[in-house]
Amino acid sequence: MGTITVESLGIIVYLLICVSLAYVTRKTRSFAEFSVGSRKVPTSMIFASLAATIIGPGFSVGFTTKGYSTGYVFYWLVLAYSVQTILVGLVFAPRLATFRNCHTIGDVFNRCYGKFSHLLAGIVSVGLCIGFTAVIGKLAGHLLSGVTGWPLIVTSAFVTMFVALLTFSGGIRAVIANDGAQFIWFSIIIPVTLLTAVFKNPGPAQEVAARATELTNTGFAGMTGAQILGIVVSFLLGETLTPPFANRALAAKDESASRKGFVYAGLYVIVWLGICTTLGIYAHQYIPADTKPDDVFLGIGRMLLHPALYGALIVAIIAVVMSSQESLLNSASVAFVRDILSIRGKLSDQSELLYSRMATIVIAVIAVVVAQYSPSIIEGLLICYSIWAPSILIPLLIGLYVKDTRSSAGWLSMLCGASTSIIWQTILKEPSGIPAILVGLAASATGYAIGHFWGSLHIDETTEVSK
Repeated sequence: MGTITVESLGIIVYLLICVSLAYVTRKTRSFAEFSVGSRKVPTSMIFASLAATIIGPGFSVGFTTKGYSTGYVFYWLVLAYSVQTILVGLVFAPRLATFRNCHTIGDVFNRCYGKFSHLLAGIVSVGLCIGFTAVIGKLAGHLLSGVTGWPLIVTSAFVTMFVALLTFSGGIRAVIANDGAQFIWFSIIIPVTLLTAVFKNPGPAQEVAARATELTNTGFAGMTGAQILGIVVSFLLGETLTPPFANRALAAKDESASRKGFVYAGLYVIVWLGICTTLGIYAHQYIPADTKPDDVFLGIGRMLLHPALYGALIVAIIAVVMSSQESLLNSASVAFVRDILSIRGKLSDQSELLYSRMATIVIAVIAVVVAQYSPSIIEGLLICYSIWAPSILIPLLIGLYVKDTRSSAGWLSMLCGASTSIIWQTILKEPSGIPAILVGLAASATGYAIGHFWGSLHIDETTEVSK
């Protein structure tokens, strides 16, 4: 049996397993089941689902590429992401889990700042999830195209729409069930690939260590202090409590499950990023020097592994992609219904469930179109981070802990942060190398302060919301 036949067979078997899991979890009868799993998800599944969602293609294929190009530069910088995840688990996720009648970040904003902020949070949440889904879908399409030879638009559409159909059937229950299976699969096969690279290494270990040092030093030398700070801040704050992660906190059966799930996931990511980065460094020992960075991951797998194991590696990467896209599409559809469609009046539970399922498919189609114009995975993530944090993070964190909030503080903070970050990044092109996320966060904080002060002076016009 040829290599391509083995790879294709592995992909087909894996997709059939996913369909079987979707069938088992298809009986979603209420919107609460679809959006937050009826708030009954235990610690183990919160952890596995979070880890599977976090890793994604950016933190697997993307980090192997970065390891190949710049050594451990991004590993050390992106440890900030692990710190963020652990801090969220210790501090913020348990607090969010106390909002037991909320299904989305927008619901939390409604309680803290009123309907207009609720709507803005919904628009940002849906837009962000579409952006993430598109970036991930493009990379998935590239990987699948390398195996099948199909055009990129066909492969990216195939993966994204297949994921959408799985999410359509069972909502977050299907997502978490698939995440658990996918987490186990890629947690085995990708470390096995690294161990194979280590034991088959044709040169001395000192040679690999020297190359890692050289790549890392060269990578840091090519970056300014502002760029380094921007990357650290982006990964520290840019994905904090984004819709898929907020949904996990809201779905946890209690505060303890939420706390432990996030902490365990943060610790897991530290090890995982090290594995993927090291794999990229070892790739220099095996693949041609003219290999394109985006082809490094598949290239080293093809060189090292038996065809059957290489097929398993392809399946693992598809699992990585699907675990992220499932969470994003589910979060986007729930946010669309709760934060945008329902803003003018309450819908029945069955209407919310129906519209969420329909929105899943529509949003997936939009993401497929956007994917054709999206940048590379790491750059795409950084763009999304630079919009999310300035838009949402400051009013959200303040709203979780401050009782006397003002409605004007919420919406003004979001508008100032988002508009400033977008203008700084797209029109001004980040003058002096200052990252957009830093400027956007400063504008968000300023907008919040002005809005709170203005709301305090005009208490008749802005409502103090009690939690």
